[in-house]
Amino acid sequence: MSDQDTHRGPDFDEFVAAEFTNILALALAVLHDRDDAVDVAQETMARTFARWDVVATLDRPGAWTRRVALNLATDTLRRRTRRQRLHLRLRSQPPPIADEQDTVEWDRTFWAEVAALPKRERDVVVLHYVDDLTIADIASIVDSPEGTVKSDLSRARGRLRNAMQRNDHDVQDEE
Repeated sequence: MSDQDTHRGPDFDEFVAAEFTNILALALAVLHDRDDAVDVAQETMARTFARWDVVATLDRPGAWTRRVALNLATDTLRRRTRRQRLHLRLRSQPPPIADEQDTVEWDRTFWAEVAALPKRERDVVVLHYVDDLTIADIASIVDSPEGTVKSDLSRARGRLRNAMQRNDHDVQDEE
């Protein structure tokens, strides 16, 4: 064993065994959602593994890993906030919060409607609300003028608003 190997710290499997539960708890405390927390913890460990040759040499590899977990949790919260902003924009009231099953169903229906949009409108919606890109950035990606992107986004919002209102009326009519 070389001198360098003796300073590399615990091997990755030992590190995961010692730290995964703590990383999961940290993510759960920030996100308050078990599925999202598991995703963050797993992605954190994947990123740690990808850089393990460097992370293992740090004085406190757990601190580096926790920073990654916090950054990923923050990104998850931002995506959640963007999704909620989109819901509010497209619907006169926010998705139901009291009944989690209704929220899940509304969310599933909403993203099915996004998927049903014409490709160009769907791409613009996803880039704007999921990736949180500006109109200028989207225009560059889709290789269109900013005015066209704004029109596509506006048209997509209208279609989504109409589809979700139609779905709300369908549900009310069934009751």
